[in-house]
Amino acid sequence: MDEHIKIFALGGLDENGKNCYVVDINNDLYIFDAGIRYPEESLLGIDIILPGINYLFENKDRIKAFFITHAHDENMGAIPFLCEEIDAPVYATKLAIAMISKTAKKFNKNYRQIHFIEIERNQNITIDQRNVYAFAVTHGSGEAVGYALETLYGLVVYTGDYILDFSAAEPYKSDFNRISFLSSKPVLCLLSESYNSTHIGSVSPYHKIESKVAQVLENTTKGRVFISLYGQNFFGLEEIIAAAKKNKYKIMLYTEYSRQIIQILEEIYGKKIIPETMLTKNALEMNTLVLVMENGTNVFQSLIEIAENNQKENSLHITENDSIILASPPHTGTELMFAKILDKLYQTNAKIINFNSKQVISMHAGSEDLKMMLSIFRPKYYMPVRGYYIKMIENAKLAQELGYNHTNILVYDNGMVANFENGNLIQTHENVECNEIMVDGIGIGDVGDIVINDRRKLGKDGVMVLGISFSMSTREIVAGPDVQMRGLIFLKNDQDLVAEIAKCFENTVYNVIKQPGMVDFAALRNLCKKNISQIVQTKLNKDPMILPVIISI
Repeated sequence: MDEHIKIFALGGLDENGKNCYVVDINNDLYIFDAGIRYPEESLLGIDIILPGINYLFENKDRIKAFFITHAHDENMGAIPFLCEEIDAPVYATKLAIAMISKTAKKFNKNYRQIHFIEIERNQNITIDQRNVYAFAVTHGSGEAVGYALETLYGLVVYTGDYILDFSAAEPYKSDFNRISFLSSKPVLCLLSESYNSTHIGSVSPYHKIESKVAQVLENTTKGRVFISLYGQNFFGLEEIIAAAKKNKYKIMLYTEYSRQIIQILEEIYGKKIIPETMLTKNALEMNTLVLVMENGTNVFQSLIEIAENNQKENSLHITENDSIILASPPHTGTELMFAKILDKLYQTNAKIINFNSKQVISMHAGSEDLKMMLSIFRPKYYMPVRGYYIKMIENAKLAQELGYNHTNILVYDNGMVANFENGNLIQTHENVECNEIMVDGIGIGDVGDIVINDRRKLGKDGVMVLGISFSMSTREIVAGPDVQMRGLIFLKNDQDLVAEIAKCFENTVYNVIKQPGMVDFAALRNLCKKNISQIVQTKLNKDPMILPVIISI
């Protein structure tokens, strides 16, 4: 039987996050990762962003399985939202399963109904007589794997996130024997990450921070040491704990999130990670390392809290004797936020040690790591994934350096489909719909551009609420107009403008209700918004949200 193969992304291309890659073989769907993305500051009130999962809902009967590479939200965070409706098995390591369950609890999803199948890092998986091979790679989450899906025309290999570190110990150790074994098979297409493709050389050993943290601890003779860390950087967490133990520092936890993470790790590996998982936001004694660990950009919010609460009673009073290590360098899109935090921290007079992205490199493949993986697997086609477009282009250039023709390098966007027939790429213009879905509290997909624009208006120019009542029988105004503003102007300071707006509102309503026939309230509200907006724009050069409330009695 012939096999028609399609490969496409529902998320993860030209962005950092919501990785979700689909391999379609004769209408059977194999899903590799299903992650989320944390929003930019401009997406006001949005908690997380999901990939184009509506495609998966519409084709749920065709899904054979989900394969999760590791325990980072951008790779597994969407699973709790998918598995409420999709009953396909989820293959993942023990740590990834624990973190998916934690995410499900956070968003009030029933993790018990997810069909988990726990795997070993070098396991052979068979689904309907089709083999899927897991292989161990090195990444910051621990227990990270890549996958190789068998087809008639060779393997489709998805590396997940990785670096090449020949000295790594479990649960971070790569299985190079396994990778070598898989490379002996023909490889149709290799999907490899692009996040660090602009880094020249190998990432290892520049991802390690233990010696840098230890040096700060050794040189701190007075005061305490605070250190920030992204919440799912378990490799970094182990290094910080090792440095603290070596220098006889007591570890205290600043966030509830860090306590939960350490509890999960202790349950999985059956050993105490630190002597006490104590939470504190009060003053502490000397020789204390305060771990400020939170998920995503929430770690920045914790740092802001520390800086702004410095003068409050019963808070962590930062002094010039204290040191603050920033081991959570900004990623693309968070640089401005990080710069503001850095400025606030310097105002505490503490010693600031910033591990920037040039000193400590995130555990994603650099140029030599990528070229090595390409040289090992020698795929017929190469698809850069996971990263902004500029990173994907740089990843593609690395393949060209190794002699790959540009026609065999697939730099695609989310939804674009690579079609293979008889093991060869055929030119089509097929696309699948993959509109991202925004999650706001418990609301999923009910926040769109209109709502976001309204929030921006509220944040920038405030809101104006106007009220008026009229009698339907007499067609006369019986109450109002009343004008209330928040975040626009102080009413007492500009009574003339308020009176002009009130008069415009009253005249607009009066002129409409005096006309015979039914009153179209929606059209009347829009007309009021238009007329009042013109006045506000002319007088104040502002564009507030305008909410006319018109009541008939």
